[in-house]
Amino acid sequence: MKKRTLVIGIIVLIFILIGEVIIFFIPSKSNEDISQKDLPKEEVIDINKIVDDIKNNNLNKELVYESSNIEEVISLVYLNENNYESIIINKKEKKLLEFKDLIKNNDDFNNKEIELLSLKYPKFIVEGIKENKDNLGSKFYYVKDNEVTIYYYNYSLLYDIKDINLTINYNEIKDIINFKTVLYKEYQNEDGYKYDSNKKSIAITFDDGPSIEFNPKINEVLSDNKAHATFFMVGYMMNNCKSCISNTVNHGNIVGSHTFEHMNLTKNDIGTINTSLNKVNNIYKEVVGKNIKYLRPPYGSFNKTNLSNINLSFILWNLDTEDWRYRNKEHVVNYIKENVKDGCIILMHELYQSSYEALEEILPWLYANDYQVVNIEELASLKGTTLNNNTAYYNIK
Repeated sequence: MKKRTLVIGIIVLIFILIGEVIIFFIPSKSNEDISQKDLPKEEVIDINKIVDDIKNNNLNKELVYESSNIEEVISLVYLNENNYESIIINKKEKKLLEFKDLIKNNDDFNNKEIELLSLKYPKFIVEGIKENKDNLGSKFYYVKDNEVTIYYYNYSLLYDIKDINLTINYNEIKDIINFKTVLYKEYQNEDGYKYDSNKKSIAITFDDGPSIEFNPKINEVLSDNKAHATFFMVGYMMNNCKSCISNTVNHGNIVGSHTFEHMNLTKNDIGTINTSLNKVNNIYKEVVGKNIKYLRPPYGSFNKTNLSNINLSFILWNLDTEDWRYRNKEHVVNYIKENVKDGCIILMHELYQSSYEALEEILPWLYANDYQVVNIEELASLKGTTLNNNTAYYNIK
């Protein structure tokens, strides 16, 4: 009897426990209400609403650009009191970004930026931006569908240069950016040698070379400043440095004739003169494969007979630095600063340390004062002038 009673008690206890478990797992209506009330509902944020809100908050500024072909981001660019302001929005995450967020590797991007900056600007500007003295310089990134333009503000440079900017096509940085965009195969990098006919232009010329010592240095400093020049070479000097001829031409400069032996044309007959000029031309043609087009008469001396019988363009000058006389850097620099004008042809010489040092100093100054330093052919082209044979040119305006 006792055993039977014990079994029945155990069974009843089991049923009671099962019932409590079932009750525990069945939520009451009040618990259900509280649970639903406390759970946060995910708010669906429309990216278009975000953009509209930004636009409404910037109605006092001019919207100058809105991207359309970039999948992951929207770029808005505003103009506010002559300064650009950029707003970049991540479409997927619906948050604001900085330009650095669009780049995989900052070092790779910076290297490409400097490379392209060096194609457009003289060395003194590029070095000033790289150095960023006192950390005063700042950059603005104008993000477009196919390119980004960087504007440089407040950099401490050798001279005050306004409107420094660089446009980088995404093809140049396609492996560096971390967003997708349309890439057009045809594009051109900015080039500091694309001269502008609306700007002031001058020609610097060098006589009496080539100098084995100074020709490479002069060509290099011209290149550093996105400048070209014209070199009137003496034949017997050309024989001593034929590599100077090719080096000069390869840097985008012009080589003209200064006769073989630095001859005074007015004191020689036309047969003797032509022999001298042919010897110079043969040396040049051996190296370059072309004929010389331009002549600078030594001492600036020529007459009507010379002009009518020598089938070259006579290139004279209207600013003479007299660097050969003074051998002084400051004299040359100050003379050019005080006398230079649009269309000038400036006379210097290739043989002197002081002339080279003056060139180093004056080229950045000329650039900062909106002068383009070009070779004689470029000057003529920019001024709409054709350089004719049997004609003398003192300047080209």
